[in-house]
Amino acid sequence: MKTKLELFSPLHEGQLVNEATYLKQMLTFAQEEWKGITMTETLIKKVWDKVKKNQYIEDNVADEVAEMYEKMAYDFESASELMADKEPVIVTDNPVSEESQEKLELVQSVTEGLELSSFTQKFDLGAGMTQCVPKGEVSMQDWVKAFAFGLTLESGSQWIIGDSVVALENAGHEDVVNQLCAQFKKSYSTVSGYARACKAFPAKQRDAMLPFTVYREIGNADLPEKKKAQLVEAAKTEKLSSQEVRGKVREAQGKEEKQKPMPHRFLILNVENWSNSEIVTQVPDEVEAHQLIIDLQGKSWFDAGGNDWIQFLRGE
Repeated sequence: MKTKLELFSPLHEGQLVNEATYLKQMLTFAQEEWKGITMTETLIKKVWDKVKKNQYIEDNVADEVAEMYEKMAYDFESASELMADKEPVIVTDNPVSEESQEKLELVQSVTEGLELSSFTQKFDLGAGMTQCVPKGEVSMQDWVKAFAFGLTLESGSQWIIGDSVVALENAGHEDVVNQLCAQFKKSYSTVSGYARACKAFPAKQRDAMLPFTVYREIGNADLPEKKKAQLVEAAKTEKLSSQEVRGKVREAQGKEEKQKPMPHRFLILNVENWSNSEIVTQVPDEVEAHQLIIDLQGKSWFDAGGNDWIQFLRGE
């Protein structure tokens, strides 16, 4: 049986929801987050379709839509990684047209998988895999091999992928992310996010005790360098999760108030079919006979007969 995609809820931190619920919650989130533009269900579905097909949005869209695309692409990538089997990536030589051959010549120089022993002879991964630095002189083909090898690693691969992209761009190659993503079937927004984090935090500024996702949240934000350094230090000293770091980044950008409270939630318990139960933010206008409404924050249940909320008995 095929595993269904589960995504982290945009409204409730750490909660996994199915795709349909995610899109409904994303509409609510977008309407609150980006008030400068009208967010509709049609727009949400259009952007989501682009994300799933790994197609980038048009250049002339509003900044708010571009930001929403980046978030949804990140959520989709995270969900895909949760359900994907851990299989090594073997780069194969795919036939291309004569017109594409010249453009992709550098990328297609890699036709075989790369072993760890061979890789570490040319590159130093550093403590905790926080860098990808050549030990001596390497070619641009070696950097493409580094990119391919990075995709096969279960941990630390984001730094390797990002460093490879940055090195290729610094060497003067154009449209690097597009070419690599097309060849290796990776998400544009994901790989470009890796590269931005690597540019923001060179190898000497990385701490193996912090996950890459923390650096990505901070490095991809439009903040002064001093503020980014403060956020990294806060993540270390306060032992913040990536989600908590994201909240602090948004706070620093002025996008949300400090310690924003979680929306009120109610559990609609279907006593005849437990699997059809759901969590909502508003009490339905009518409560059906097979439903029991529980206020999760107020720790009470709704007595439809008496039209009153009854507190649960709590022992010490």
